[in-house]
Amino acid sequence: MGQYGFFDDANREYVITEHFTPLPWINFLCNKDFTAIISQAGGGTAFYRESSSGRLTRYNQTRVAPVDRPGFYIYLRDKNGDVFCPTYEPVRAPLENWKCRHGLGYTVFESEYKGLKTETTYFVPRKDNVVLWNLKITNNRGEPADLSAFSYVEWTFHRVDREYLGFHWNRFYHDSVFSSEKNAVLYDCHVFEDLPKLKVYLSSSEPVDAYDCDRNRFLGRGGMPDMPLAVKNGRLSCDNKPSSGYTIGAIQNNLKIAPGQTAEITFMLGSDPTWETADKVMVKYKCSENVKTALCEVKKYWNDYISAFNCDLPDKDMERMINIWNPYNCYHSFNRKMSVTGMTPGYEKGGVQSRDSSQDCMSLITLEPSIVKERMDAILRFQRPDGNFFDCFDIESQKPFDHHSGAERCDNAVWVVYTIYDMISEWDDIDFLDKQFPYYKGENASVLDHLYKGLEWIAADKGKNGLPKIRGVDWNDNLYMFTESGDEETVMIAQQLVYACRLLSELAAKKDRRDIIEFCEAVISDMTKALNTDVIWDGDWYKRLIYPTDTVDLGSKDRQEGKIYLNTQSWAVISETATDGRDVHCMDKAKEILDTSYGIKLLFPAFTGVPTPDDPIYNNGPGIRENGGIFHHANTWAIIAETILGRGDQAFDYFRKILPNVSSEERGADVFVNEPYAFSSTALADPDPRPGEGDMAWFSGTVTWMYLAGVQYILGIKAVPDGLKIDPCIPKDWDGFKVVRKFRGCTYNIEVKNPSHINKGIKSIIADGEAIDGNILNVCGKKEVSVEVIMG
Repeated sequence: MGQYGFFDDANREYVITEHFTPLPWINFLCNKDFTAIISQAGGGTAFYRESSSGRLTRYNQTRVAPVDRPGFYIYLRDKNGDVFCPTYEPVRAPLENWKCRHGLGYTVFESEYKGLKTETTYFVPRKDNVVLWNLKITNNRGEPADLSAFSYVEWTFHRVDREYLGFHWNRFYHDSVFSSEKNAVLYDCHVFEDLPKLKVYLSSSEPVDAYDCDRNRFLGRGGMPDMPLAVKNGRLSCDNKPSSGYTIGAIQNNLKIAPGQTAEITFMLGSDPTWETADKVMVKYKCSENVKTALCEVKKYWNDYISAFNCDLPDKDMERMINIWNPYNCYHSFNRKMSVTGMTPGYEKGGVQSRDSSQDCMSLITLEPSIVKERMDAILRFQRPDGNFFDCFDIESQKPFDHHSGAERCDNAVWVVYTIYDMISEWDDIDFLDKQFPYYKGENASVLDHLYKGLEWIAADKGKNGLPKIRGVDWNDNLYMFTESGDEETVMIAQQLVYACRLLSELAAKKDRRDIIEFCEAVISDMTKALNTDVIWDGDWYKRLIYPTDTVDLGSKDRQEGKIYLNTQSWAVISETATDGRDVHCMDKAKEILDTSYGIKLLFPAFTGVPTPDDPIYNNGPGIRENGGIFHHANTWAIIAETILGRGDQAFDYFRKILPNVSSEERGADVFVNEPYAFSSTALADPDPRPGEGDMAWFSGTVTWMYLAGVQYILGIKAVPDGLKIDPCIPKDWDGFKVVRKFRGCTYNIEVKNPSHINKGIKSIIADGEAIDGNILNVCGKKEVSVEVIMG
């Protein structure tokens, strides 16, 4: 059991037992269009589609304490004047047996107060744009309980930036009024420029006895959410707040509960583009059976979702993350990439990023294929006729916009190839390559030609050393600070281009496209030669950015700072471009110089000035993120590289130390600070004085790539065009493991045995009693197959 809680694997929950976690430890409750985040203290916010432009309720996670307020609060007032909250916050009345259970798609608070037992469940139904707060109160006293329940939210201006940049003006552009017909407080933010005009409400399954729409009346003069005057006095004002002020939604329901009985009430916070739809939702959830059914549907959805891959491993920390929390995190990273969290306020503009979204899709190809195809279709439509993809675009408006303030990305096309290769492999859908999509404001082309055009665009503009020019930035968003003329060459993109060409050539062969195969072969040959010249190979490792002038290259021993970068060592192995034993040598050097007890640094030494120590520091300080921090996304490629080299013990060591559950337990939750059930983008490293501290949980390329590294490379269960490839690379001390994998309509029950205690190698594979030639499974026509794999 950890300092603040524990994993309940049987119920797929993380149970928090301490009110004050290092940061808000949140859960995501969402469907396709509607989201609520909720913390262990009941703090959080709700939004429709975009957290930056569809925000319904106010939430503070960055300003002066108290942070993580307000949220979705229920105040319970006893007839004697005692007030408590089932979430503990914000009243902080002492509770017995309090716990917060974050589950897949729901959060439950349990507590007791002076003989009153409460259970409050928060969730978002799969099909309705509302967050339900289902409160059950059991009276364990020997006398009747006479209570008043007050639910409370604080409205916001939908667009988050208006909170900071125009509060004085915008506070006159919204109404909060009670409708007796709808039994709800209705909120309307009528800023002229904003669309859509959301219909927002706070309602109750029981008749509302009183309401309030003004924060000042609710809190009282000098009041705070800790003890609102209206709650203290036991009666809301029943005053509306049209067209001005600090609007809220608060409703009062009076409850009488006999001894031994349980009272149930559901509060609804929701929004829809029309009142017609919103009215139907409010009526629907007045019925407790509908609430119960909706919660069952949420639980069933997530159970079905994670059933695509299940493993039984010697290491239970890895097993827990692969079976439950990593897939859960993958969904939210895909669906809410630019969202608010307990740490991040939500981006000014959301939209879809071609690079990030392509990677987010890679794990969901197995877990949730329907949303992957829809997303990749959209990305292909935002490819320019010249082959490059727009960095960011808005699906609804069908317009591109630049999220990175003018910086062009030169790596978008490679990620699209990786993802579509995996899609075709998983679904056995080679004909998808023939499907026609238009270029953005251009002619139609097949998917195969889209992929070809994208790689052509990268390969077409080479520098004097034969590598692709940087053209803005590649994976490392901070490289723009080190460019001088724009003619610098990127070693990482050259390596990734080769890997993309290997995959594209394999697909092109299925369609007999000799032109594409010949292009890919030429790129692989030319780039491999160029990457292994003395200009790029620095004697012990591969450089990162090559200058056309006498400026010392990034990733060179001759630099004072930024001498070695992790990514070019990992991708040298993944792309198979390292020659003459350099693959092993460069990875050994990366371990020697970059590895720490918290993970692998992105580069070393960290920059104290940019681009040289004599200059001022820009952006991240030393040991943080791209500047020598432990960038988990980059760690995943080192893990994959080690499995390719057959070094399962090293791969597992790298993998395990950045698992959030391991990081929180072994470093200490007060050091790691982030949720132990959600992946962090980075961790701080020396010379920063807070080594091991996690940063930016939930949203990162780390999420998908950790899933791929664990499932496809360590456990070695990977879809390829010809079937399901079995190629594990595991620690030597493992006796084996078991996997249940759903693939192309068949459930494969796979047991891997490791009697020789080796890292990598297959001696035999037997499927339903028949020996398999090679290591690719493709058992057609069966619904279930038992597979025995003997390593040796």
